[in-house]
Amino acid sequence: MRADRPPSGTMVSMTSARTLEYPQQPPRRRSRRKTWIVSAIVIVLTLIIGVIAADRIVDFTTEQRIADGLSDYGDADVSVEGFPVLTQMASGKLDSVHITADEATYEDVDFTDVDAKLYDVPTDTSRPIGTVDATAVLPHSTLDALASDHASLPAGMTFTTEDGELFLKGSLLDQDLLIGIEPKADGRRAVVDASEIRLGSAHVDVDSLPGFLTSAISDIVIDLDFLPAGLELTEITATEAGLQVRLHGSGVTLE
Repeated sequence: MRADRPPSGTMVSMTSARTLEYPQQPPRRRSRRKTWIVSAIVIVLTLIIGVIAADRIVDFTTEQRIADGLSDYGDADVSVEGFPVLTQMASGKLDSVHITADEATYEDVDFTDVDAKLYDVPTDTSRPIGTVDATAVLPHSTLDALASDHASLPAGMTFTTEDGELFLKGSLLDQDLLIGIEPKADGRRAVVDASEIRLGSAHVDVDSLPGFLTSAISDIVIDLDFLPAGLELTEITATEAGLQVRLHGSGVTLE
């Protein structure tokens, strides 16, 4: 008798034999469900990537269009902020636009180090910009030109900066003459008041001098009406390059 043959009278279940020969397979329904979920995720990710790519394209083209629109004023770097840009464009205005330029010219007035933040910028350029916060530097040469056109300075005097202070520089009795001045923001004007006089090594406080001697260097007003409508000066700071002006305004138009 062979050892592997079951004892006489013992019945072998056909079901058990088939189970041993063909193990149970996992239900196909669960496998199909997993496949459907993976496919859905892939589709969603593809759509998201497509929307982001399209938004970045619109972002780039919008920045380029704004930069091209500003080309008459100078070579500007433009960054449209906020995401997505597509919905901003659909709403008719951009939340925030950051503009910088090493040099710019507006109404024949030269600026340097321009840094401007524009908020609620309409896509229709005929409408005003919601809010503008900006800084820019008026170089000494620009100050000289503005003072020549809009103020009465003593003959031969020009602007300069020394030790972080703004001066009018000239000569008197073959000696260097420096008149220390304090610029102040006054709406759309810059008001310049003399604070001291340096002639060679001698320093004189302007307040100690008679008014008729200082009238030509007191209350010098530089009119800045050339600025875009809606902008006003909020702060003026002397720098080595000239005067840094801080500007703020609402409903600003460039034309």
